[in-house]
Amino acid sequence: MDMDDPDLAAVLASLPMPVGVVDREGRVISANARFLSVPEETFSSPDFSAFLASAAEEGSASLSLCIGPDLCEVRGTVVPGSGGRRVTITLLPDTSAEHQAGKRLATVNAIIRATADPDTLAGVLTEVARLTVGLLDFDAGAVYLTDRSGGPARLQAYHGLYHLYFPETLGSDEWEAHWQTVFCEGRASYTEAYLGVPHEEGELGVYSVAAVPVLGPSGAVIGALAAASSSPHRFTPEEQETLEAIGREIGGFVHRAALTEDLAAAREEAEFYLDLMTHDINNANMVSLGSLDLLMEGLTGEERALAGQCLSGIRESCEIIKDVRVIRACRKEEPALRPVSLDRVVGAEAARLQGPEVSYEGNGMLVFADELLGRVFGNLFGNSVKFGGEKVCITVSAKEEGDRAVITVADNGPGIPDPAKPRVFERLYRSGSQKQGRGMGLYLAEVLVRRYGGEIRVGDRVPGRPGEGAAFSFTVRLADSGGRGGTVPS
Repeated sequence: MDMDDPDLAAVLASLPMPVGVVDREGRVISANARFLSVPEETFSSPDFSAFLASAAEEGSASLSLCIGPDLCEVRGTVVPGSGGRRVTITLLPDTSAEHQAGKRLATVNAIIRATADPDTLAGVLTEVARLTVGLLDFDAGAVYLTDRSGGPARLQAYHGLYHLYFPETLGSDEWEAHWQTVFCEGRASYTEAYLGVPHEEGELGVYSVAAVPVLGPSGAVIGALAAASSSPHRFTPEEQETLEAIGREIGGFVHRAALTEDLAAAREEAEFYLDLMTHDINNANMVSLGSLDLLMEGLTGEERALAGQCLSGIRESCEIIKDVRVIRACRKEEPALRPVSLDRVVGAEAARLQGPEVSYEGNGMLVFADELLGRVFGNLFGNSVKFGGEKVCITVSAKEEGDRAVITVADNGPGIPDPAKPRVFERLYRSGSQKQGRGMGLYLAEVLVRRYGGEIRVGDRVPGRPGEGAAFSFTVRLADSGGRGGTVPS
């Protein structure tokens, strides 16, 4: 082939196989349409780069390469031209036994990739049917799955002229011999069957069919993979082994899809109950709170005390619902962080407390957070009050460290013993104190701080003296920090 031939493009176009001319870096100089239709990733693989270098050095080289489900022999020859030495690349189909083995391997790999892809069940099974038909060069393929409630197996996916060979459903009363073998005995069937449609005179009216079980993890038959051809075909042991491997791979995928479906249903049911709790039960709580507030105005003595206990219980229920809302928000939604005024949040939470003194020197800091940042301070303040009483003194301080704000909430309460410190952020953890609590406050504080990309830890207000008060420090990312000064009243 002459690289300087003005009719080079026409010569390449006349060739029946994919042929192209590339330079030493693999850039295409000229090629016919068949060559240009080959996926680009074929020529960017490390194997092809090594092949190209070998051809440039030795003058010629060859390589077996999978292109889709097909195995091709790639041949390269160096030819001179006015633009320098170039390599002609020719792709030839490999019809050897190695080719068939490579094609089977390529098909199985393609099916494994398909079943690993987060696609719909129908989409994956349709791709499996297509690849199986292509592997055998058959007319049609189909995938059946049994009904989880015990009904007949139904056609879930197909490829080619499936309607000539495969019914929509497979009930046990109408099973042909090959379906009986698959669904009742759990074995593959490779046979011929009579075609149930009119056929040309002289034709035998039979077709070759392979039907293999689709097995679940327990070994139970949960479906069938089938392929059919109007031409006689003797299935080799290698083909049988490949088809049965595909059936097992489908079974694993179908099982995972069923688990995903069950999980989605369970999650939807859980969401329903959570919606019921956070909306309907909370509304009932609000009505009860209002009624009890009015009732207590006319009560005295023991009756008023009992009504007060009821009121406390309902308020506790409201707090639990608030906790649930926070956890749902953290798990369902990506945080939309924005600059938030630390002074405003601390001031608002301090104002909610009745009795305890909160000391905080406002500094105008802005941090990246959202509307739930106040819950961090509220839970830390609440922890101080629960263990230190209404006369506890709480101090909030903040300082900059690089791009982070380090915020500390300290109190002069009884402190936290060293053995308990590693567990205080665990969900439902309660210390040895007799104080009642849900064990959720500090857990939620940590969840929220991590949501903002920070960390939280517990220490002593006076280092080394746990009995003189606790100190919780957490970090959040700094936003633009404006002016300084100002004091937030307790």
